[in-house]
Amino acid sequence: MRCTGGPGTDDPSILRCQSFSLSLLVMMAYDLRPFQLKAPAWMETAGYEIIAKIPPSTDRPQFGVMLQALLAERFGLRIHSEKQSMTTYDLTVAKGGPRLSKAAEPTPAKPPLAWRQPAGGPPRRTRVLVTRKGDSTADLASLLTDYLGHPVRDATGLGDRYDYSLGFLMDPNGQMAGVLPEAESEPEFGVSLLYAIQQLGLQLKKTKGDIEVFVVDQADKVPSEN
Repeated sequence: MRCTGGPGTDDPSILRCQSFSLSLLVMMAYDLRPFQLKAPAWMETAGYEIIAKIPPSTDRPQFGVMLQALLAERFGLRIHSEKQSMTTYDLTVAKGGPRLSKAAEPTPAKPPLAWRQPAGGPPRRTRVLVTRKGDSTADLASLLTDYLGHPVRDATGLGDRYDYSLGFLMDPNGQMAGVLPEAESEPEFGVSLLYAIQQLGLQLKKTKGDIEVFVVDQADKVPSEN
C-alpha cells in the first residue's frame, strides 16, 4: 500500500496509489488523521488503485476538494462532521527550559503533501530514530500526533526552527510503544516517546478536548465506472 506524486512532491502532476483503502482515500481527501474518521470496517480492508492527473499549480487544499468530488461521484460517499470528546495532549516547555538546537541554516516552509504515509511499523517492538531539521514546534506537535494517535497542540510559545533527533520505542501499528507487561523488560537502548520528548526540555500534558471528526454516512464498495 503506497502512494507517489501529487501536490508537495517532486511529481505534482499525477497521483498514483496502489492497494489504498477507501478510509485512507477519505483521510487524504479531507486531510484527516485516523482518529478523526469513523467509517465501516470494510473501508479499512478493501484496496483500490487510483491514478489521477492533477492540473498544474494545484495546491493541497484544491487537491483535497478535487478528491472529495471524485469520491462522492465514484463511491457515492456521503459524510458529515461532528465534535467528539477525546484524549488530547499539550506540548509545553518543561521546567528548566527547552533544550533544542536552533536550525543550523534557514529552512523554507515545506509545502503540505497530498497524502500521509499510513501507520505501520516493524513486525515487533523496536527502536526508532527520527531526525528532523528546520522544524517548528508546531511541526513537532504534528509529528507527535501521528505517533501518539491523539491530537497534540503546540503550547510551547516557541517561535524558532530547530534541528533535533528523537529515539524511542515503536509498536508494529506505527504508534509509540506503551508500557511493556511486567514479564518483559525494556530493551536497554529503548525509551518511551514521552521520555524522549523530556530530553528536548519539553513535556506532554494529557488533557481532554472536543475534536472534529468525520462520520461516513454512505459509501459504495464497488466504484462506478468512469
